[in-house]
Amino acid sequence: MKNLLLSCLLLLVLAPIAFAGQGGPDAYGYTWKDSNEPGGPTFNWINITTTGIQVTGLADDNFVGPFGFIDGFQYYWYYPNQVWIGSNGYLSFSGNNFASPFPTIPNTASPHNFIAAMMSDLNFDGTGNPGTCYYRNTADTIVISWINVPFWIVGTPSYIGSNSFQIVLVRSDRSITFNYQTQLGSTQNNDITIGIENITGQLGLQHSKNVYPPTGYSIKFYYPTTTTYQVVDGGIDWNMDEGNGGMFVKRYSTVPVVTNVKNFGNQPLSNISVSATISHPTALGMSGTGQIASLIAGTDTSFTFSTPLIPTDPGIYNMISQVGGIVGDLVASNNLLATKIIAIDTSGTHIPMEYHDGTPDLGGISWSGGSGGVGYYMKPAFYPCQINGYRLMISADPMANGCYLKIFDDDGPNGSPGTMLDSVFASPVSYVVGANSLIPTSGAPITIPSGGFYVLWIMPPGGTIALARDATPPISNRSYEYLGGIWAPCRFRFTEDYFLGVSVRWANFEDISAQRIVSPPANSLLRTPTPVQVRALNMGSNVNSQPIQLGYKFSIEPAVYHQVPASAIFSGDSLTHQFSTPISSGTLRSGTLCYWVNMNGDMFAGNDTLCINVTYQPSVGFSEVDDRSASWNIFPNPANDHTFVLGLNEQTLPLEWEIWDAVGRKHAVEMTFESESRARLNVSGLPPGFYHLLPVPLAHGSESTLHKPLPLLIRR
Repeated sequence: MKNLLLSCLLLLVLAPIAFAGQGGPDAYGYTWKDSNEPGGPTFNWINITTTGIQVTGLADDNFVGPFGFIDGFQYYWYYPNQVWIGSNGYLSFSGNNFASPFPTIPNTASPHNFIAAMMSDLNFDGTGNPGTCYYRNTADTIVISWINVPFWIVGTPSYIGSNSFQIVLVRSDRSITFNYQTQLGSTQNNDITIGIENITGQLGLQHSKNVYPPTGYSIKFYYPTTTTYQVVDGGIDWNMDEGNGGMFVKRYSTVPVVTNVKNFGNQPLSNISVSATISHPTALGMSGTGQIASLIAGTDTSFTFSTPLIPTDPGIYNMISQVGGIVGDLVASNNLLATKIIAIDTSGTHIPMEYHDGTPDLGGISWSGGSGGVGYYMKPAFYPCQINGYRLMISADPMANGCYLKIFDDDGPNGSPGTMLDSVFASPVSYVVGANSLIPTSGAPITIPSGGFYVLWIMPPGGTIALARDATPPISNRSYEYLGGIWAPCRFRFTEDYFLGVSVRWANFEDISAQRIVSPPANSLLRTPTPVQVRALNMGSNVNSQPIQLGYKFSIEPAVYHQVPASAIFSGDSLTHQFSTPISSGTLRSGTLCYWVNMNGDMFAGNDTLCINVTYQPSVGFSEVDDRSASWNIFPNPANDHTFVLGLNEQTLPLEWEIWDAVGRKHAVEMTFESESRARLNVSGLPPGFYHLLPVPLAHGSESTLHKPLPLLIRR
């Protein structure tokens, strides 16, 4: 009888109990009911094994994450934005690990801020272990399922039993539901905790301790309609833009710096100090401070600092905002917030829009079996904006799978992905693994007149291709994961970015370039006034309707300007123009001829100027000099290392010569007379440029009006 009684007692302890009950409220006001209680939840298992993401990395006594969370889900008085999934059957909002012995709830001495559906010594490790975990995040609901997960035991294999249960979190009613599909086996010391606990450990609601839940059973925790619990909690809600997502701004623009401060508690706050700093590796950022006099419970206010951000260098700017001065603040973790700001240079026709820093980390991201994807939401720094390509880095593609790239408008419900604007298949030959690659859109550029858009990368079915990752803070908080046609905030959106973006340009922009100097040719020797003829190219996207100012300047001569009347120059067309004032000089001049264009609204100044070298030797008055000099010549001209002075018709050459440059400096050179009519001139030591050769009597004697200088151009 004694043995029989003991066996019966063991059965009572180990067998699941047919609960029928309710509990609470805790000090904050949470209550719970089970599926056996009238008015309680109905057991409804949600299968996410085909629509969710399999969570990898779970083992024995560990956790993985953080994962993206539901925007706006309220847990007690605060709003978690990320979550870690524990192998031992719990969710943590603070990244804490729990192992046996597991706490009672509430417990101020242990880690806090968790939801425990079946906090027990579960095990995903060991050969042949059938345990899996899945995660699905939609706009209103998160489901995390532990499937066929056994308990840990000493021995081989290191597991026994099987447990399938899930946590369902719903934003709309702030409810928390535990569903238990199957439960087999037992854990050491029957150490099981089921319940919820807040961020301080002072509040919590325990459903049960050391009791196995039955199969086909649900527990639902209800958020209170009202609460009398006093909470002092102020913090930063977002920076720059609601949702605290990364943002693009124009280089050199004036960007107001805004941070949103919220009273997360239920008590009024006063004299809140707020500060912000923005830093960049090479450019000046900004810093500012301010004061918020008061903030009633549950409200927020946006504070604009007096000093704006003026991003002089392109790249990533890191904004960190912080609040202080809140007496009795219960939660310090929301007092500081970082935000990613990317300044882009808006010049050019292939402007990169991407959130990564250019240096890949951690390998790549991919989905087992393919078909998964990563997406981004992006808002351009200017409008109208045209998308003309995709930018990405593939970290691995061992099977040469290729990938799909798509762009969606944000015209779906509540700004979600709506109309598909473009779709291409990027073949393996269109990108280089490990390098940034540009893939053109399928057709004409896509115009974004306002708002934003989504860009998406998708693996082919069965593919092994991977997209490069960037884990260096700050992180954009703009990424999504895509599986089975469903978009969800990426589970890693707070800890990593991806090498996925687009190439854009101004949709309606003016860009006139100095395409070519048609006349005179570069390095030419001019003897008489010569017309200057140039060509301007419309590199913009519009028909040019603005007057164009053209100009040129030769050496130190005065600049010449001319305005072309407003006329239609279609995108891609050019205009040839000849100035009415020719290039000329009253003296020998060797220098630079520069031509430029200018127009109101020209977005890119880097292509507005061209320069060539030209030499001008005036011939005015030479008809009056002695004709004997016409019998002297230089060959070759232009010269490289040497040239010859020739006396034509057996003309005897002067025995002494001097060589002068274009600015009047005399240079020493070696001259060797090979005959009375031929002398070799070594010019290898002279820099390239224009020179003139004179017989000594011309330079020093009374015969200086009798002979012309011989022009010589040295070019290498």
